[in-house]
Amino acid sequence: MTATGVEKDVTKLENKYPVIRTFRFAVAGALGFGVTEVVLTLGLLLLYGRLSVPHASFSSLELLSLDVLSLVIGVSASFFVNERITINIQKMSAKDSVNRLRRFVKFQAVSGVGNTGIVIVQLLLLTSMAISPLVGTVVGAVVTYPIVYFISIKYVWKGHQVK
Repeated sequence: MTATGVEKDVTKLENKYPVIRTFRFAVAGALGFGVTEVVLTLGLLLLYGRLSVPHASFSSLELLSLDVLSLVIGVSASFFVNERITINIQKMSAKDSVNRLRRFVKFQAVSGVGNTGIVIVQLLLLTSMAISPLVGTVVGAVVTYPIVYFISIKYVWKGHQVK
């Protein structure tokens, strides 16, 4: 079976069961989240020499900066995967590059709201139970995913057909 054949079969399933459409967004989010976790892991190893951090680090500028950096990079990866597999966008022209930049900024803003929730959950888990920031990020992402999905589809990619 070719990639085109698989795509047609998936489209038939999505038309029959619209909830499957969220799967594409979830795949893009998971890939972006994987990028976030890799950046966070590397940063923790560079800053602290290990994946668990001292309990008092919850308020450190280094940890907060690392969180922001890893989340921005991960969201960027997720945006470009979504542009490729989730949203049906025709071939790009020069004007479309400006529109893509606008969508990128909107997606970063929407994801910024979700990422604020992720960081809050992460820091709460670190301070209350000394749970690693890596685990806190996973829990926070699960909590904020539905919010980011619905706002992104309605606000960032409004006017574009979801595949």
